[in-house]
Parts: sequence; structure tokens; C-alpha cells
Amino acid sequence: MSEPVLILATHNPGKIRELRRLLKPRPLRVMELDEVGFLAALDEPGPGYTESALAKAMEVCTATGLPALADDSGIEVDALRGWPGPMSARWMGPVATDEDRLRGLLAEVERRSPDDRRVRYVCVAVLARPDSEPVTARGECLGTLVEPRGMNGFGYDPAFLSLDLGVTFAEADDEAKARVSHRARAIARLGEAGAFEPLLLV
Repeated sequence: MSEPVLILATHNPGKIRELRRLLKPRPLRVMELDEVGFLAALDEPGPGYTESALAKAMEVCTATGLPALADDSGIEVDALRGWPGPMSARWMGPVATDEDRLRGLLAEVERRSPDDRRVRYVCVAVLARPDSEPVTARGECLGTLVEPRGMNGFGYDPAFLSLDLGVTFAEADDEAKARVSHRARAIARLGEAGAFEPLLLV
């Protein structure tokens, strides 16, 4: 009996690596978009995490006829009322790099709230299946924004000092990050909601 297929509805290499690690304990054949011939950019309509994650999961599920997992995530600065939030990957425009956005965020926080660097990572994950209602789960983790350090992770990880771990996500190893990250918590809550069980019954 072949393993059931789950498509990762993202083109982001960092997310792909992380999601593969988080899904490894489950008996699923995890596939990437290029493996199923889906090369188009994914629509992220917003305005919130849920709307964009749902749009991506449903777009891939509809196009392939296979279950699809998407997430939308971001970093929120408490003192800036949650900015940049769902725009974390897009607020500097389409050509900005992770390094550009990281340095840009640090500059904005230094300018606008230098004495309050409390932040949180937020992730909303959506699992979409053909002819079924999608399942949604949210995960969060708290931290402090610091000068970048560490070589692991991606995005804002080098500047996210995890309150759970006492190191930045870029300093943490994969196993430690997978215990406490916003994405890990969202995927775990999908599991708690029984989202993966119907895939295993096919």
C-alpha cells in the first residue's frame, strides 16, 4: 500500500525544509509543487494569515486534486500594534531579500520603539482536501527582537530570541525549534484536530 500524498503549497525553500521535518513522523508522501507540475505563483490575498493560507491550500488542492498544506506566517512587534504581521514577507516589495527585510525591521523598531522589542511569531496552517472542508490551526511563540546571530533557520529567525529556548531561532538546532516554533505548534494543532487522519484512510 502506497503512502498517501500531501502537497506543500509553498515555493519558499525554508518553509519546505521546515514542513518536511515537522511532517516526517507521519506516514505521508510529502511532495513539492514542482514535483506535480505546479509552477505558478500562489495568490496571497490577505488581509490576514487565514485568508492567505486558505487561498494557497485551496488553489493547489483544486489544481491537483490532491490534499494540500499551506501556511501563512509573520512576525508581530507588540509596540507597533502587530506590524508587519501578515505583510512580513512582502512589506518591502517583491525583490527584497530575507536580509533586507530583517535589517529593515530592526531599523524600524529602533526608530519607532527602541525600548520595547517584544515580538511574536504567528503561523496559520490550512490543510485542504478534495470534497472536504479545509481545517485551520494557529500557532504562536513569543520572543524579543535582537541583533542577528546564528546560522540556521530563515526569514527573521536570526533576530528572534525565543523566550522558550533562550537563543535565537537561528542559533537553535532543528529539534529544539521544532518543539516550540509557531509553525510546529500550528502543525501539531492540525494533528490534534484530526486533520491528517482522513489522508491515512485513503
